Amino acid sequence: GKQATPFLLKRVAERTRGASLATNIALVKNNARVASQVAASLATMGGCRPRQYSTRAASGKGIRNSARTDQRPLLVVGCAAVDITAQVDSQQCPTWVPATSQPGAVFTSVGGVGQNIARAAHLLGADVALSAAVANDAHGAAVRAELHALGMDTRFLQLLDGSARTAIYNAVHGPDGDLIAAVADMHINGLLAPQQIEEAVAELNPCVVGLDANPSVLAIATALTCANRAQACVVYEPTSAAKCTNALRALSFIKRSNAMADVRGLIHIVTPNALELQHMAEAALELALVETAPPAATVDEIAEVQYSLDSSVIRDMLTLFPLFPAVVVKLGAKGAAVVSPSPKNAARPIIRHIPPLKPCLVENSNGAGDSMVGAILAQLHQRQTLLTPDSRLNLAPSDIDAVVGRAQRAAVLSIESVRAVNDQLCADTLDKD
Repeated sequence: GKQATPFLLKRVAERTRGASLATNIALVKNNARVASQVAASLATMGGCRPRQYSTRAASGKGIRNSARTDQRPLLVVGCAAVDITAQVDSQQCPTWVPATSQPGAVFTSVGGVGQNIARAAHLLGADVALSAAVANDAHGAAVRAELHALGMDTRFLQLLDGSARTAIYNAVHGPDGDLIAAVADMHINGLLAPQQIEEAVAELNPCVVGLDANPSVLAIATALTCANRAQACVVYEPTSAAKCTNALRALSFIKRSNAMADVRGLIHIVTPNALELQHMAEAALELALVETAPPAATVDEIAEVQYSLDSSVIRDMLTLFPLFPAVVVKLGAKGAAVVSPSPKNAARPIIRHIPPLKPCLVENSNGAGDSMVGAILAQLHQRQTLLTPDSRLNLAPSDIDAVVGRAQRAAVLSIESVRAVNDQLCADTLDKD
């Protein structure tokens, strides 16, 4: 079981004085190399339907997951990248020492927020297509090969030549698994063509569109307007403090260009952490997307009941509530906070706290939030009918809480794995006690 495996690996590493760790890493690398070769061979055997784009599609071929042809699919728009993750060895170096090298292990895997979200939803049984930009380089080939091997719909990947570089996320995690530092080379994400997204929505007619904050403001605006025409539920993952306001700027662009007078409800669910929530609330006020912050008396009144939530979180959630029908705040070890409309009065917000689930083992925290969002998307995809005829979110507070509570299990599995998305993730894991 998952409790026994870490214990056994630790004991073997101790008895072999670390030699087993190098052997295991070599085995993982060899498995990845062989899998990539097999996937590349399968992709050239003619089993994938070609599709032509005005903006070049990755390899000209793609795989469509046809397991659930009776349902509208899920589309994820965002970043596909290669993750290079360094993990400090907690046995040899129990505390992080800055400005020097430390013993540990380095893992390479396919990642990126959008890809992680799509992968998690795919493993949970959703029919998922990913729209992202990758370069015609070795890292881009690795991304495409792995997604082909997974059986994910890759027809809407955009392949870029020239000086473009496939996105790379390089992270260092300390002995306790927490992030120490990271460098993100994500320039290519801003090159994802709006036309690529428009064609994906037009062909797929998705019931749910998941967005991360990596594409350009214009690309996000295109995704929002296309999703609105398709009557698709939109879930926005803010990605980082630096990028989280991109969706708000996209909404402002749509409003200023007279494409739509009222942009409230174009995004149905947002999933920030506390810092991203703060930046988004400030931007919403600055861009005049909401009129005002809630009165301090209202915040204090709710804080007396929801005493486990910081007043600042409550204030920022209420600030964004007129713009987004459901705000799900990821609070890490403290669980999650949710605000959504009252079933009896859509203008009245209901705030509640979802208690946390504790992992049995902490390997790293990279990807936990992405896995949680992927699990939210997979559950929404399963429901299919998510919006009313006038495009309002058709989920009761109890439904949203159940979705978020189950999605936390995906986050826990991620924390217990060296990969951003645990390969053991499946529908049954969300129901385990």
